[in-house]
Amino acid sequence: MNAESTVFRASRPAVVVAPGGEGARAAAWLLAWPMRLAATPLGRRLLAAATLALVLVVGVGWLYDSADQPRVAATFRPAGGVAAGGAAGTGTGAASRQMAAAPVRAKQSASPAEAAAAWWAARHKVAVDKVRALQQRRVSAKEVQVLVVAEAGSRMPSDYVTVRKGSSGWKVP
Repeated sequence: MNAESTVFRASRPAVVVAPGGEGARAAAWLLAWPMRLAATPLGRRLLAAATLALVLVVGVGWLYDSADQPRVAATFRPAGGVAAGGAAGTGTGAASRQMAAAPVRAKQSASPAEAAAAWWAARHKVAVDKVRALQQRRVSAKEVQVLVVAEAGSRMPSDYVTVRKGSSGWKVP
């Protein structure tokens, strides 16, 4: 180091502001703070890390905001064979609600999920298109347990429904 090092001479004032009040001095100190921090090696590393973190947070946030929306037809197929816009949705008022919540007992179901959802909807007096079959587990060759639950927003519990295959199709015993 030479004799004219900054250690031995007085430092320059950071910023000179004309009004010279206490508020102006605090504002000048606050505005000059990042540049004084960037003057040190540790400060440069901290500013680089903060900038990188900010870029990553903004990038990941943008990726989550622009995610693909799920298609309704692919995520939810009404169990029990009643479509959302089918015969139950054509009526008006209380008649369509009564028709949608009517139990389905005599209908032959093509799958155990449809039979279990129709039985569970009739038992809990819920529209069949509001019930989902989440999973199935095979008990035997002719017996399956189906986990059914009402659509989100209701407080109904999920339940396993045992379904057996007979000569006329899948039925709840």
